Amino acid sequence: MPHALFKAVRTSNWSDDHVGLHGVSVDEVREAVLERPYWSAPGQEGTTLLYGLTFAGRHLLVVVIPEGEEASVVAARDMKEAWDDSYTGEAPPPWDIGRPQPALVRLADAGRFAGRVLDAGCGTGEHVLLAASRGADATGIDLAPTAIAHARAKAAERGLNARFEIADALDLPRQARTADIVIDSGVFHVFDDEDRAKYVAGLAAVLRPGGTCYLMCFSDRQPGDWGPRRFRAEELRAEFSDGWSVESLTADTFDLNLIHGVTQAQAWLAVIVRR
Repeated sequence: MPHALFKAVRTSNWSDDHVGLHGVSVDEVREAVLERPYWSAPGQEGTTLLYGLTFAGRHLLVVVIPEGEEASVVAARDMKEAWDDSYTGEAPPPWDIGRPQPALVRLADAGRFAGRVLDAGCGTGEHVLLAASRGADATGIDLAPTAIAHARAKAAERGLNARFEIADALDLPRQARTADIVIDSGVFHVFDDEDRAKYVAGLAAVLRPGGTCYLMCFSDRQPGDWGPRRFRAEELRAEFSDGWSVESLTADTFDLNLIHGVTQAQAWLAVIVRR
């Protein structure tokens, strides 16, 4: 969506209680709505769901009532609290394209998804179902109950044996499972620095020595500042420098639902082995 969708934010209904409850300030809302919005979708009862970044890198979901060029704020939450709302609007979120990413299909066709496969942030389950269709013992986790419900329905419709659980990718050690393969399609790049370190440590806890993480994230080659953080190749290698081996880092693309006039974004496809 264009940055000029709204020119002002009205917070007359905002309260100190809301700020205290959700930890989102008025200044952060203004940053996400006016400066760095990256996606919107129709909400319920005449509202608009607007997704944006703060200058500090927080992903916010802001529910607004459009009033011309003003956005009257109804609610705002960190996306970690509000992830399920991404799947309850009238339009699917940009990443929920209804099919696996082509880069991951190529890996599956090459026989790379075998054994115990975990998708750490599976959404509506396309990559878990891709692995299951190739004979893997496949499990997907996601914070969003609506996404997990859709994933389970897809598995039943397609006659595939796959498990889907509501769980937090930041709590991977609590999953009490060991994986041979971890799939990350667009999860790593949504975290801030602190949570990203926690996430990488969690990957190390669940992935057996010699196991492989196939990771796709936004690349610094992608123009603009909408959406998740872009990573340089050297940054990715640094994140996985302790106890990992980055076997390959290849320029690739994400397929997306239409956003900012594009249906693809520049990405890295990383093949990372746990030592």
